[in-house]
Amino acid sequence: MEVSFSPHAPADAGADLLVLPASAGAELGFELHRAGFAGRPGEELLVPRREGDRFRAGAVLLIGLEADADERAVRRAVGHAASRMAGFGTVAVALPHPAAVVEGVRLGGYRFDRYKSSPQDRPVGRLVLLAPGTAEDRAAVARAEVVAEAVTFTRDLVNTPAGDLVPADLAARAVEMAAESGLDARVLTADDLRAGGFGGILGVGAASANPPCLIEVGYPGDGGGLVGLAGKGITFDAGGLGIKSQKAMATMKSDMAGGATMLAVVRAAARLGLRTGVVAVVPAAENMVSGSATRPGDVLRHRNGITTEVADTDAEGRLVLADALAYLAERRPDAIVDAATLTYSVMHALGEDITGLLGNDRALLGALTEAAEETGEPVWEMPMWRPYLERLKSDVADFKNDGGAHADVILAALFLENFTGGVPWAHLDVATTAYLDSATDLGPAGATGAMVRTLIRYLEGR
Repeated sequence: MEVSFSPHAPADAGADLLVLPASAGAELGFELHRAGFAGRPGEELLVPRREGDRFRAGAVLLIGLEADADERAVRRAVGHAASRMAGFGTVAVALPHPAAVVEGVRLGGYRFDRYKSSPQDRPVGRLVLLAPGTAEDRAAVARAEVVAEAVTFTRDLVNTPAGDLVPADLAARAVEMAAESGLDARVLTADDLRAGGFGGILGVGAASANPPCLIEVGYPGDGGGLVGLAGKGITFDAGGLGIKSQKAMATMKSDMAGGATMLAVVRAAARLGLRTGVVAVVPAAENMVSGSATRPGDVLRHRNGITTEVADTDAEGRLVLADALAYLAERRPDAIVDAATLTYSVMHALGEDITGLLGNDRALLGALTEAAEETGEPVWEMPMWRPYLERLKSDVADFKNDGGAHADVILAALFLENFTGGVPWAHLDVATTAYLDSATDLGPAGATGAMVRTLIRYLEGR
């Protein structure tokens, strides 16, 4: 999508579609009450041009928006209306906060149609922002395009069928992305993992014909310290020998959403030229069923020497993340943040809109919460209730990966903390927010790209 600024007044914009706040409709002579349109937030009215109308555009789309709407409100309103803009080649928009408009159009208009025999509605080809185009606005729009591309990158990976994105495919995509962005990339093969003591990743991937790997992509930054990002990269989760039901398995191509998120964030950091260095690590594996599968009761030895008894083969995300966190901790970054579709517990606790946040450092948790508020991606901090750690103690190993049916989101985080090496750390449980069965204002059903925008904002604020 081509984006430009224009000084034209809305009525003089020669676009296929003109987008206005509802309050501006009266200025162009629309009798909105006759259409049953009150202009409330979430309401839209599409008006084709008729002879004698006071505007040049082929049609006008009126959007309900409060007069003092902030960036989040504009982003959501435009995202909600983006599907109405599809099919119009040139769209002129006269709304506040141009950067939010760009994000709304790109995210709300996203479609994953590469497997469709006939493409879906043609997206907006040219977006004209009816604003002076100050240096500040142009910089904000350029940033918005990078951020929206990062979200789209994540969504495309997560929406890809698991048969077309086995661990080696995910690694190849990461290496290709790194080359395009001028980043350093490294892939540890199964042999490398055995030599390096990554028992968690190897144990989870043992049953699959597609071997596991660990993906590392680094951006050096410019003297602003180093942040480590770890993302769960289970490209398909059948549950292992504790096999899932068909219904629960249906969306498990999305179990690598945390890994896709972190790859997108390091890519965006490079494109934005952030001062903070970033290293993203993605443990990639398929959790499948076969005669070589890891069994309940087996013991795995992780990168840092800690051992885990496998009490539940479907609690595999924490096993691969343990190795990734231990590996990152060896770099002694200033902070580590992980993201994972990790537990059903967070779904029951927070529903579909809110990401669970846990960790061991107040400053880091506060910075992430602030970034989430700014971007409109709500998080909710849950307690690291350390007395529950006793539930994870094993009789035959240091820990077990399942502490019972209750408080699993807390138990998972308590387990992961043992692999962070004392580095300030935060955990984002995106099991409820990374993949949705229904559309939202900012995109269709499927992958959402949740937390990409928040993590970029966090890195910018360092």
